[in-house]
Amino acid sequence: MAVGGFPVVVSSPSGAGKTTLVNSLVKKVPGLRRVVTCTSRPPRPGEKNGRDYHFLSPAEFERSIKAGKMVEWANVHGRYYGIAKKSLDEVVSAGENPVLVIDVQGAKTVLRKYPESALVFVLPPSWGELEKRLRLRGDTNSDAASRLRTARLEVCEIAAYGYAVVNDSVEEAVSDLAAIIRAERLRTGRQLKQLRARWLAKEKR
Repeated sequence: MAVGGFPVVVSSPSGAGKTTLVNSLVKKVPGLRRVVTCTSRPPRPGEKNGRDYHFLSPAEFERSIKAGKMVEWANVHGRYYGIAKKSLDEVVSAGENPVLVIDVQGAKTVLRKYPESALVFVLPPSWGELEKRLRLRGDTNSDAASRLRTARLEVCEIAAYGYAVVNDSVEEAVSDLAAIIRAERLRTGRQLKQLRARWLAKEKR
């Protein structure tokens, strides 16, 4: 039974693997569409504009903020990150689930504006493993230390999320995320209109 679109928000400390998980999840579960985040930071090697991020100049990003075109935005480690409202609303209107890969503060903003959202927090297996992943991807010592400090603060906000997934195994974590999507789609509140039309209307005859 089809249900209306609702946002799925995935957050995690930087380096915990949320982007890899979401890319696999979108391929596995029909009806999901990733909403690509906008950022003012330069691309890393291998990243492609429009696929990994929408790369904007700081001036372009600031103009979008002033024009009210961002659902949420934040300045993280000196760079802007945010979600364009148009990108999100187009997916919801199509009856699909937009998947947002955003930080803790952005997740709270989206939940306030779209209270039907489902929030998932992805955790690394351990702090040591997170530090290892940050260094393997090329972060400098100072960048890695800064991101670890931020990560400890972000984990303190985990109670705001409906679900928590530990990314120890990519395959298992993606399976857990798919199960969450299925459970959220089966919530009575999301199906109530269709259930009434299909079942309760017949009882009145």
